[in-house]
Amino acid sequence: MIFKFNAALILSALAFFQTRASPVADASDLVVLSTQETANGTITIWGYSDGASKRADTLEKRQCGGNAITCSGSHTADINSCRQLISSLSSNSGSGVGTSPRSICTTQNGNQCCVSWADAVSGLTQGDLVDAAQEILNDCGGSSVSGLSRDTDLNGVCTTQCLSNRADGCTN
Repeated sequence: MIFKFNAALILSALAFFQTRASPVADASDLVVLSTQETANGTITIWGYSDGASKRADTLEKRQCGGNAITCSGSHTADINSCRQLISSLSSNSGSGVGTSPRSICTTQNGNQCCVSWADAVSGLTQGDLVDAAQEILNDCGGSSVSGLSRDTDLNGVCTTQCLSNRADGCTN
């Protein structure tokens, strides 16, 4: 009897997670949407050329906003480049990003740091990207940084946000 209960519980849990799973986007679809030279380096905005979301669904809103951070030892970005990127996002906080872009990168002295996110977000501004990026920097930073927040609320869309040296860090 206990075995049947546990098996049913496990099958129910698997069914729940299968219905919540999102396919991963193909990073090869990302293209450079725009670049801007600044006094501190180059800002590059990446996205999908067709403006479409490559993910089927998003996490439920009720699970969102906690910015639960996971650090990584791969695809690390220079800490100073990431600080500059976050500063730039904060300075341009009211600047609209558009629906298609999925990352904003800065290149400083040959070091690239990118903030990226997994889902299309309407009405996103650069300032919306600051909080999770700063938390990743604070939790995962040393001389370099790489990490993600799986439950970031970006203008009402619950998504994953990353900070790393890759423009496609959260799309694959």
